[in-house]
Amino acid sequence: MEKIIITYDRVGNTLDVWFSTPRPCINEEIGGGTIIKKDEHGEIIGFEKLNYLKKESPEDVHSIPLEVAIM
Repeated sequence: MEKIIITYDRVGNTLDVWFSTPRPCINEEIGGGTIIKKDEHGEIIGFEKLNYLKKESPEDVHSIPLEVAIM
């Protein structure tokens, strides 16, 4: 498995998660401010969460809450 790439965009207040190296994709909004990223074969290669932080002002963010579980 390739490394997971997580980026937070302060300006757009979005969290992007890629399961492999970011590449051109087809975006599909699935509701709740979540967008699934698929490659040309329909394989899910990542997702984007819109309006990730609701309480803080994105300009004031120095760290973001993120929980990881390895199963």
